[in-house]
This record gives sequence, C-alpha cells and structure tokens, in this order.
Amino acid sequence: MRLKEAPVLRLYKLETDSKDHQRYVQADIDNMLASIKNEPGTLFMQTGHEDEGTNYVFECYKDLDQYNVHANSPQFKDFTKTAKEILTNRVMVELQPEFIATSKEKLAVAEPEGYVAYLTEIGVGFDKGDEFAHGVLKEMEAAVKQEDDILTMIAGTVVDQPNEWLSLEIYKNEEAYQKHTETTYFKNYLKETKYCVESKGLHKFTPDVVASQGEVLYRP
Repeated sequence: MRLKEAPVLRLYKLETDSKDHQRYVQADIDNMLASIKNEPGTLFMQTGHEDEGTNYVFECYKDLDQYNVHANSPQFKDFTKTAKEILTNRVMVELQPEFIATSKEKLAVAEPEGYVAYLTEIGVGFDKGDEFAHGVLKEMEAAVKQEDDILTMIAGTVVDQPNEWLSLEIYKNEEAYQKHTETTYFKNYLKETKYCVESKGLHKFTPDVVASQGEVLYRP
C-alpha cells in the first residue's frame, strides 16, 4: 500500500511499575491484534519495552477519521481502562512522517522471539535539515530494498519541531541489525550527515507486538 497522503503517526512513551508490566503487555496485545484484524485504516501498531516499566508505542492510521474508528473500538476502550489503572506516566509525540516502510506480509505477532528494535532520537542543526533528510532517507530507501530482515523502518520529525527527528527500526534478530550497520549505504549516511547532527540518543528495546496491514510505503 503506497500512501499518497501523509498518515497519522504517533509515538507514545508509557511507563508502569515493573509489577504491572505483564498486565500492560497483555492489554497491548489484545488491543493491537484486534485492531489490525478489524480496522483496515489502522496501518501499523508496534510496541516494546526498554525495561519492565518503560514502553514505546508507534501507531499509524491512514487519517484522523480512521484514528477515530480505532478510538471508539471496544478493544481500545478496554485498553484505556487498564491503562488508567496501571500507567504512571504517559507522553505522546505527534510526528510528521518522512519515511515509512513495513514488511510486505501482513503481521500480527505477539511477543516475538529474537526481534530487536531501535528508537533513535536526533537533533539536527538549524540550517542542516535538508542535508540531513537527503542523507537519512537515501540510506533508508536502500536498506528496505536490499535487506529482507528489516520488518519496519520509519522516520518522522516532531510536529512544530522539524529539526527533531525520530526513527524506528525493527529487525528479525540482532545479527540482522549488525549486518545493516556494516553496509556501505549506512556508513555513507553517517559520513554524509556527520556535521548535521547536534545530538543523538539510541534506545534498544524488546518488541512486544509487531502488527501491520502488510506493506505500507510512504515518502513525501
């Protein structure tokens, strides 16, 4: 599915006490798998934990109308009820999509064994936005064309903060990620954008749900 219009893309950071971690994960599984099954406009939903308390959630909807379909679904209402009982903190970041590519096959995988995910936060110099975008998007396009073990690769800028970039990459295993970092196009990306980056943070986390409607592609 190649999107012509920018979808709704959001990142959530949700925190719980460690004792509530498994309850949170089960609520996410029930919500996300039902949503991918029943809501064609819910394009992908992916969540994982950095530790048993810090959870990252990426959600993508075709448009706001499709988000509202999800928001009024019984599974989301059930999730919301559980979340109110156990979340200790909630942060939502609205993203402007810059690149989206998900695996060709439809996925609805709960607690996948071996999968790894990386969330990267990059602050780009004020006058370096176009230069950075050119380098990172060229690298991502090459990667999804040549690497079969990439399940998700997305990038977005924070709405109203276009120099703040966030990216999500999900691989079938750690070996696939390490192979990616040794590719020529990844090394060229680091070289070409070296003087664009003012700050960088990398979070490795364990996926709990990887779900999508099949191949979703977007680039402005």
